[in-house]
Amino acid sequence: MNLAYFAIQLTTSLLVIAGLFILFRVKTTDVTKVLFSFLVKRRERRLRINKLTGKRSGVFRRKLNEARLMLDRAGMGEQLSTYKWLAVILGLVGLIIGLLLDNSLAAIVLAAGLAGMPLVIIRVRTADYIRSLNASLETGMGIVTNAYLQSGDLISSVKDNLRLMPAPLDGLFGSFLVETQYIDANLIRAIDLMREKVTNRYWRDWCSVLIQCQHDRQLRYALPGIVERLGEARRIQMEVDTTIQKHFGDYLITVLIVLGSIPMMGFMMPDWYDMLMQTTAGKITFAVILGAILLTAIWVAGIYQPIEQNKDGDVLC
Repeated sequence: MNLAYFAIQLTTSLLVIAGLFILFRVKTTDVTKVLFSFLVKRRERRLRINKLTGKRSGVFRRKLNEARLMLDRAGMGEQLSTYKWLAVILGLVGLIIGLLLDNSLAAIVLAAGLAGMPLVIIRVRTADYIRSLNASLETGMGIVTNAYLQSGDLISSVKDNLRLMPAPLDGLFGSFLVETQYIDANLIRAIDLMREKVTNRYWRDWCSVLIQCQHDRQLRYALPGIVERLGEARRIQMEVDTTIQKHFGDYLITVLIVLGSIPMMGFMMPDWYDMLMQTTAGKITFAVILGAILLTAIWVAGIYQPIEQNKDGDVLC
């Protein structure tokens, strides 16, 4: 039980350290800036070298950049440091659990697997945000399009229907009105600024047509077709989501059966349980099972991404 004793000591030490941080009101970011400042400089230098030489980054760096990009495009870029600390905490929890089970291999697997769980959370949260934003885009674009077809005046169409806009489109069109009325009356420049704030090909096509409408108002009749294509893409996405959610349920049931069968078999067959938890072959088998569950969880989270991102790298559907 040496590993279990070490896990208890490690847990106690971490709790004491956390208590001291809270007692003296020390922020973890202040400590990390001092301790790892040289690592940050080294990393930045390596990134510049890789950019100049065209060298591909490692797997860990690519995953971190992918997570940062997803959060930035979903408007949650400031939460990246929180997810980094969550990865550290979950990794330590996994390590402690494995040591308490007196299985060093399982401790390594749990530490690495649970440290990667924030990536799963990021994928799921950004995917949900993207789906919600796509619905808002369809509604907002449809409202402005219908009003613009009737009046032929983009400013009045946005102003009269701003209260009907869902979030975050209300803020986006509100900034557009402020830009055109108080800063710069150039509609083309204001539309171009608005277009760059959302990474969605239907939104960008719609804004591009709006820009062309400033030269030829008859082109505004092309706007409903873009909104319809976005609506069709969302309907396809909802059909795919229904299928994915069914498979999610099957996956969760399978994981619960696999994990739940271990303590259940411990009551029914104590000798089998002791062989799994105490022998070398059993510990390896247990670690492999945990690794398979964690890896499949990360893989399943990747499937949850919107269709457009999976197909050609665009973040929104």
